[in-house]
Amino acid sequence: AEHFMGTSHTITPVILCGGAGSRLWPMSRDSKPKQFHRLVNDKTLLTNTLERVDHRGEGLRYLPTRVVGGVGFESLLVEQGETSSVEVERYVLEPLIRDTAPAIAAAIADLAETDPERMVLVLPSDHQISDVAAFFDVVRTGAEALAARGGIMTIGIAPTRPETQYGYIERGDGDGPVYDVSRFREKPDLETAETFLRSGRFFWNAGIFMFRAGEMGAELDRQQPEVWAQARQAVERAEIAGKCYRLDSAAFAASPKISIDYAVMENASRISVVAASFDWNDLGSWNQLHDGSPLDEAGNAKFGDVLAIDVHNSYLRSEDRLLAVAGLDNIIVVSQPDALLIVHRDKAHLVKDIAGQVKQSGEWPPLAVAHSGRRVPSPRVIRKWLFDTALPLWAGVGVDRVHGGVHEALSHEGAPTELGYKRLRVLARQIYCFANAELLGWDGDAREVLRHCFNTLVETGWHPDGGWIHIWNADGSVKDPQRDTYDQCFVLLALAWLWKATKWPEAREWAERTIAYMDDHLVDHAHGGFYESSLRLDYRRANPHMHYLEAMQAWYEVTGETAFLDRAQTAVDLFTTVFFNPESWSVTEHFERDWSVRADKPSRIEPGHHYEWVWLLLRQARFADQPQLKEYCRKLYATSHAFGHARGTDAVCDSMAPDGSAMVGTARLWCQTEALKAGLLSRAEGLPGDETLFIRMLDVIFNRYLITPVAGGWYDQIDPNGRVISKDMPTSTFYHVFCALVEYLRHEEMLG
Repeated sequence: AEHFMGTSHTITPVILCGGAGSRLWPMSRDSKPKQFHRLVNDKTLLTNTLERVDHRGEGLRYLPTRVVGGVGFESLLVEQGETSSVEVERYVLEPLIRDTAPAIAAAIADLAETDPERMVLVLPSDHQISDVAAFFDVVRTGAEALAARGGIMTIGIAPTRPETQYGYIERGDGDGPVYDVSRFREKPDLETAETFLRSGRFFWNAGIFMFRAGEMGAELDRQQPEVWAQARQAVERAEIAGKCYRLDSAAFAASPKISIDYAVMENASRISVVAASFDWNDLGSWNQLHDGSPLDEAGNAKFGDVLAIDVHNSYLRSEDRLLAVAGLDNIIVVSQPDALLIVHRDKAHLVKDIAGQVKQSGEWPPLAVAHSGRRVPSPRVIRKWLFDTALPLWAGVGVDRVHGGVHEALSHEGAPTELGYKRLRVLARQIYCFANAELLGWDGDAREVLRHCFNTLVETGWHPDGGWIHIWNADGSVKDPQRDTYDQCFVLLALAWLWKATKWPEAREWAERTIAYMDDHLVDHAHGGFYESSLRLDYRRANPHMHYLEAMQAWYEVTGETAFLDRAQTAVDLFTTVFFNPESWSVTEHFERDWSVRADKPSRIEPGHHYEWVWLLLRQARFADQPQLKEYCRKLYATSHAFGHARGTDAVCDSMAPDGSAMVGTARLWCQTEALKAGLLSRAEGLPGDETLFIRMLDVIFNRYLITPVAGGWYDQIDPNGRVISKDMPTSTFYHVFCALVEYLRHEEMLG
């Protein structure tokens, strides 16, 4: 300590979050690699790494950290970074994997030019180092040596076994703890590894190193000029959103794919190594996780609901059910909702082969949940998901700047999916979302998105004979000109919130035209309600009338005019006299034109619609002072809550028979959001029921659906086992997600 009293250094940590961790399948997958999991304690590996560079001591000070990772993991990176104790300076987001040399180059490109003397510490995100103080001392020693020697400083781990899965560093002569590096050695065979161990001159290469930004930039420019040039260009052209630097795709993709070891280390002009004095584990396999975990008296590492009898020296983890093991030694058992791994510890290296075969087969759907109790995000995390990831995604690639309007769907990776059509109701739903975003103070350009969408709507969506058309072709030309009642209702909902957010007079003018068209052309004066569309089809549905109720409530909310509440009441009257089945406490969905139940349509109910009706009817009870509506809500709530949730996933199922039998166990995301809204409002109104429903639904939504590779996206449908079966992200679902999460945030705000 006396050696450092007179000198203090500062250093910028750079944490690398790449890698798939295939040897830790089935937990670590491409959709959620190991650094985002809680594997050794109650924090993720990334969080542990972040907090490792929050230690304070003499002679060295950590500056704010830079985190490098895939753009598809933006929400995970930001969530874990912003909830840790360390200050993150920026998130450098890679559009694709180009290995560690381009990643590091992008992380330091600006520093090499603006602050070339800045010391940088590069750390993998997925290692275990328990003694943070000892780690600090080693980094301080390295920084002191770097200040004196220059070049690149690595940290070497003294080997404890003849390991064949690590690279090695051969040191030069000297007494340490800092040595010149003689050479780097690749992963050896067992005999060579034993020789390395006996010699005492070799360290494991942990991938931790330090340098001055300017010197590393110069080495990259000398040895890998294309890597350096493309990384700098990717940073210069990056899309910057707060702390997030989304690297330019074209520039970064043009960089050679190469590791920093091959790119720079092996031929660096000066490189040194400081011996580590801390315990280290790269947690690269289940065996290493066993060694890095707390063990019971029998040598077992146990996580989750585990019962072990006469079991020794084993790793046992359950994420979803009771795991009972008896009479076995030296095994690894990892139970996930959709996969079970059992392997002898001596054969743990075969896990990588299993992961490779599963990935190669292309037959294994992405995991949609990893349960271990209720993991409900905080309001802060929900707000960040909405405002920092979802709204930017759908305001960006979700908008069709070429043909107008919005794309019908995006892929799970965030690219437009060409389906050959675009529904007008989807455009209306996006107007609703971005009008609300404007009202809520989103710092993006909601007005620009709203103007673009509104112009498309009124310029190409209004039929010459009145009313809004049904479907466009992908190029913006009209594909289906019929005026669908459901579509008219969604335009009315969108225009209500557009008028409230912008006070554009044309929003109200178009709403009045829409209502006039519906009154003149879609109202069924003989039987009540609306025809299905301008084609006067031979069937009727409850669903468009539910959305008419929603639209009229919205106009009442934004104007206070009771004429809209009176219109809403017509839909409520249809519900109480026609749609509600008092015997089964359910909503009938399909009817003949005279409102008799369709005989050719199987008797099916949709629990998601039940929850949606509960929310709307409770609002009507409040607006119109009709407490008698709460009894209908209680019955609908009871039916859906008792029978409508799939047993294996707790998700609200897509449909079932009125008595709860014949469940279709698939589950769309929108059903979960409607249950969340119903649970919140039922609780606020004192409706008897499960007061934890909204917590359950937040758990299901965030841990099963909102986990796509692209931040701000979702998986739209899962099967009864929790596996993803949807092929893309329908834009229409954003209306459901946005409304539900905003309702939750308002609910929490009211509770203080």
